[in-house]
This record gives sequence, C-alpha cells and structure tokens, in this order.
Amino acid sequence: MRVTVRRSLVFAAAALLVACDSSRLGGPLGSAGGSGTAGGASSSGLVGTWRRILLFVAEDGSTGSNETTWRFNANLTASRLTVTRNFTSGLSDAQVVEALWEPLPQSVRITYLPPSSGTFEFSYRITADTLFLASQAYGRVGP
Repeated sequence: MRVTVRRSLVFAAAALLVACDSSRLGGPLGSAGGSGTAGGASSSGLVGTWRRILLFVAEDGSTGSNETTWRFNANLTASRLTVTRNFTSGLSDAQVVEALWEPLPQSVRITYLPPSSGTFEFSYRITADTLFLASQAYGRVGP
C-alpha cells in the first residue's frame, strides 16, 4: 500500500513539473495579453526573480508542493529552480536549469542550455508585481 501511495505522489509531482515546463499552458504565440517588446522598456520589467508555489493534497491525504522560481537577468541569461516537496514523507528534490531569454513582440523565447535542451516561446504580461508567464502567475520576490 505504501509503495502505491509513493507512486501516486511521485506521479502527481511529475505531472506538476511537466505542467510548469509546458508551452501548451499559454495562449497562442502573439495572442493578446503578451506585453514584451523586443528591446523595449516593457521587456526590462521581466528582469528579476519570480516565484510560483503550488500546494496539493494527494488522494491518500498526503501533502506536497511544487515551487518554481525564474530568475531573468539583464544580460539575457536566466535560470529556473524547481523544488518539489513531499511534506508527509519529508522528501524533497530540486532541479536548476540554466537558459538564455529573448524578448519578442508579444512573448519571450527561452532556450535551455546544456545539459538541458529545448527552445520555448511563452506569452507573458506583467501586472504590478505579478508575472503571467504562459498564463501561470508568478509573484516578484526580488530585483
């Protein structure tokens, strides 16, 4: 029974990680709501540290979280830290992915650096201290 519970929680955590990394979550590229402009002032608003924390309860009542922190630097480098926690068992896992970012007219292009790979375009907009990246809300936590 305990193995089934762990598998369920691992599956749920993996699903959250995939969801945070999926370009399918945002609107179509170039859709309304994107606010980046290549080289414009609004893309400089993306520079800083942004965090999103998802809390969840598994079917068996165990609890966990998925925390994603994006850091966009002025030199067009970026990093994504993902921390998955299982509060019930006391386990956690972290992954850091380094990237380059490029502001586009209504989106941002993120290219993961080795050993990761892939290039994704996400719609984005910034409202006060909230970044909506691929329609997912992130709060500003640092400059």
